[in-house]
Amino acid sequence: MVLRWPARALANGAFPDSLSILLPADRPNQIVLATNFGLIVSVDGGQTWTWSCEQTATMGGRLYQAGPPPLDRLFGISTAGLVFSDDGACSWRVGSAPGAGAAAGVSDAFPDPTNPNRVLAIFAPAAAGAPYTVYESADGGATFGTLRFTGAPGDVLTGVEIARSDPRIAYLTVASGDSFSPKLMRTSNGGGDWQATDLAPALGAHNVRLIAIDPGDPNKVFLRVTPTTGDSLAVTDDAGARFVTPVSAPGGILTSFVRLPSGTLLLAGVVGTDNVIFRSADGGMTFSQAPAPALRALATRGGRLFGSADNFDDNPALAFALGESTDEGRSWTPVMTYDQVQAISARLKAACQTDCAAQADRGLWDGTMCDADPMPKPVDGGAADAPADARAGNDGAAGQPGDAPVETGAGGGGGGGAGCRCGVAGPGSPGAPAGAALLALAAALRRASRRSRGRSRSTGPARR
Repeated sequence: MVLRWPARALANGAFPDSLSILLPADRPNQIVLATNFGLIVSVDGGQTWTWSCEQTATMGGRLYQAGPPPLDRLFGISTAGLVFSDDGACSWRVGSAPGAGAAAGVSDAFPDPTNPNRVLAIFAPAAAGAPYTVYESADGGATFGTLRFTGAPGDVLTGVEIARSDPRIAYLTVASGDSFSPKLMRTSNGGGDWQATDLAPALGAHNVRLIAIDPGDPNKVFLRVTPTTGDSLAVTDDAGARFVTPVSAPGGILTSFVRLPSGTLLLAGVVGTDNVIFRSADGGMTFSQAPAPALRALATRGGRLFGSADNFDDNPALAFALGESTDEGRSWTPVMTYDQVQAISARLKAACQTDCAAQADRGLWDGTMCDADPMPKPVDGGAADAPADARAGNDGAAGQPGDAPVETGAGGGGGGGAGCRCGVAGPGSPGAPAGAALLALAAALRRASRRSRGRSRSTGPARR
């Protein structure tokens, strides 16, 4: 999970940096590292890596997330709106905004952790004085047809999340009125009605964003509070009636959060100028603090803890784009740095050449990478996670009639490549052939960027 920071466009000269780690639950060998210059993907457990550059649909991409099985759809928010991919970031489709011209863009979105076809998204208004809205999608983000919430005049909706243990429950954070006083909105019936809690008496008139809902308790919510003196963590276990604030980062910022299978909570950030990690063994009531790498994101799967850090840290032991910890974040082993990316994802080799050369000129990797062929390695004596088109035995186009525009790499449809699984509509996706969906289902057993160099997402905000 990453606490979500505003996106930084490379066209504006931002330093290359990581944003979030995506770990599809039923693809144990697939790891996706989202960055501000595209997505870096491994299909062999982190042994080899390929790169998918930013495409037209994903320019300014941020808030990348992985939806649940069996679709394992990747989501992101870009200047085009909500975007999603069913082929490992090879091609992207843009979700259709509701109400012709009523929405200027998506400010946050959250896929239901239990339903691959359900997504909630916050739409910013296109016209001054118009309200923020929350719409629900029943087709995995392709269209948004059901209005679930309309903000009051002057309110800004800053975050949305669905509870894993009870998906009828969802929360919104709101900056309300001229003073942007914080509120927490909660629904227990899927958005039919909402109850408001004024957070100012407990947390002050500060910016408040969602970090996470506890996966086992839908009444337990973690919030990031941002006064001018530095971030703090607020925790409620009764849906907002009472709060404790067990962590503060004076003069600093909270960057990432994760709950481990043991129940331990980890929260990374910066206190003053020191990179730290906070650890809780009592459900978030108290935390201890220890030194850490400059962590941008944390994520866990199958008992493995991953973190993304400052790839360019002056300390070589702390300079990694992706690392792994086996002791709950006390120590880290580098898994990958940007210069270890092996090749451009096969289907995007032509489309990403110019961007690849530009990154090589910046010293991100050696220029020979731009012409190399991806060659994933076997995992545990067997094959790496196969491209989706190979698993499904389907050579069809990624997009289907009636879908939003498809952003493809060079060459259009057909032929997958390592780390870029073009060629099959995901199971449950609009228009997916029944046979391909069943085969893909059988094969697939299966929500917080901060700092450029010298200084590390949103949950301008947080998660996931």
